[in-house]
Amino acid sequence: MLIIGHRGASGHAPENTLAAFRKAVALGATFIETDLQLSRDAHFVAIHDATVNRTTNGQGAVHDMTLAELRKLDAGSWFGSEFAGERIPTLEEIFEFSKKNDVVFYLEIKPGGSWGGEHALVGALRESGEIPRAVVICFDAAVVLNLRKIEPTLMSGLLYDGQLEKPIDKAVEIGARQLVVRGDLVTPAMIAEAQKKICR
Repeated sequence: MLIIGHRGASGHAPENTLAAFRKAVALGATFIETDLQLSRDAHFVAIHDATVNRTTNGQGAVHDMTLAELRKLDAGSWFGSEFAGERIPTLEEIFEFSKKNDVVFYLEIKPGGSWGGEHALVGALRESGEIPRAVVICFDAAVVLNLRKIEPTLMSGLLYDGQLEKPIDKAVEIGARQLVVRGDLVTPAMIAEAQKKICR
């Protein structure tokens, strides 16, 4: 059983912040899932939504803002006053946290993101030496396939929440190392099918 903090310990601290990541580790998580979006000037930052509206004190689309603009936003006060001043983490901060705390990050690339995002992310992972300590996941099978082509050693996963007819077949077809299934969709039959197709 893997203990994975969803957007960090997002029930205890503002999601996708260093505070949430620290709390996840404190609670025993050895894996942390976080979401990546590209800024206007092509920097990855950890934020779930396409806009900053819900989780910061700002307004607007992430991809319309520069990294400097995004970093000025308060990403903690909406959750609680004790988190005032939390910033949207950069990919570099995620890598640093990963190394310092010996934690593996599930990095979710959002479908429909900026063109070339897969190349940019793999390049950053290579430069930081974090390929062995990261899993890149996406709902878009084409993105996962591209990641596999760019960096065959990268651990990649296809996210599934009911949108595919044959998710196991699709995951095998694109070379995904993991099929990341929404909890309520996991059944004994699905597990048996996965074991059969992986082990044959």
